[in-house]
Amino acid sequence: MRGRVPVRDPGAVRDRGAATVHAATVAVLLVVVGLLLVQATSLVQMKHRVAAAADLAALAASRASVEGEDGCQAAAAVARRNGARLAACRMDFDVATVTARATSPRWWGGRWATEQRARAAPESYVTP
Repeated sequence: MRGRVPVRDPGAVRDRGAATVHAATVAVLLVVVGLLLVQATSLVQMKHRVAAAADLAALAASRASVEGEDGCQAAAAVARRNGARLAACRMDFDVATVTARATSPRWWGGRWATEQRARAAPESYVTP
């Protein structure tokens, strides 16, 4: 028995560590997909927040105009309190048309921005 070398399966030797590499690859892919989902969710949330800010700003501008105040100034204050900034404001008598804008934090080396437009008028403008 001296001098005999045990016979090994040549395919088994080549596969050493292959499961670890595959597991690490799958783990990295899952982390990347998770990060993309978190970012997509935060962007959708930002879009809804800006839409709500635009709606509230338009309502505030219209109401302020009816009360004789500066509608665009009221819209800017409401948009800022809701995490957006007023990109555009137009008052046609008491009808307010506003555009709210927000920018995302820096992700993957870039930023995303969204704008939402809203329009509001006093109840007296609605025909019965």
